[in-house]
Amino acid sequence: MVVFNMELRARLDRITQELSKHVENLVLFQVTESTHAMARSIIAEMDDESQKLGATLIVADRQDAGEGRGDRKWVSPVGGLYLNWLRSGLDSETIGRLPMLAATAAHAAVSSIGVSGARIKWPNDILVDRKKLAGLLVFARHGELNWVTVGLGVNLDSAPTLDDPEALPATAVTEHVSGSDFDGWRHDLVCTFVQELDRSMAEPAPALARWRQLLIQSPGDEMQVRLSSGKVVSGTLVDLSDEGFLRIRENGEERVITGGDIIES
Repeated sequence: MVVFNMELRARLDRITQELSKHVENLVLFQVTESTHAMARSIIAEMDDESQKLGATLIVADRQDAGEGRGDRKWVSPVGGLYLNWLRSGLDSETIGRLPMLAATAAHAAVSSIGVSGARIKWPNDILVDRKKLAGLLVFARHGELNWVTVGLGVNLDSAPTLDDPEALPATAVTEHVSGSDFDGWRHDLVCTFVQELDRSMAEPAPALARWRQLLIQSPGDEMQVRLSSGKVVSGTLVDLSDEGFLRIRENGEERVITGGDIIES
């Protein structure tokens, strides 16, 4: 455990008590560079030394170098929640489902603090009124012992201003829930997210069905998807594969897209 002051200690003790059956290691920061970078560093070091690690949680109130998908920055000012959950030893099938399972867990978490009407933008952005409230980032390292980390960022106090013209406009919890119980919101978000993620990994079918129900995209939608290479694919959504991949008809031919960002739908 890493504790810098009594306020953090009290918050850490409260989370530890509620998540004692779900998390073995908990680190809590007021500010750090990036919880996701820290998680990847831990994975690299532990994997190189052939060490195992139980479920570990890194939580921060602010990030100075937050990370998003596709090497983009995640604006992470004070007034948000930023965390990474990591562990070793998951099977490849569970890891493949994590983007979907984590999205339903994040949806349950924001709903638990009173946010209504949240939906999921493929694969795992949490939107309210088509504005981005929260985002997830999944990283896996496969080998003799598989490793994975799931990052979650939630705007609580205010929506950050974004420079990317293709980015969705942002929103914050305070725009949808009355009051300003930031400590309470953080606690409930962290605990609900971890508990729901554990539950969905143990019994994935209900969570996967819920993920499909919550998607704003549906078969027949015209969309554009920017791939990690930068190429943009335009076409009609045919359906989603069992793995949660997009099946898109482009110029009369169907193709499967495993990852990317929908920039128009």
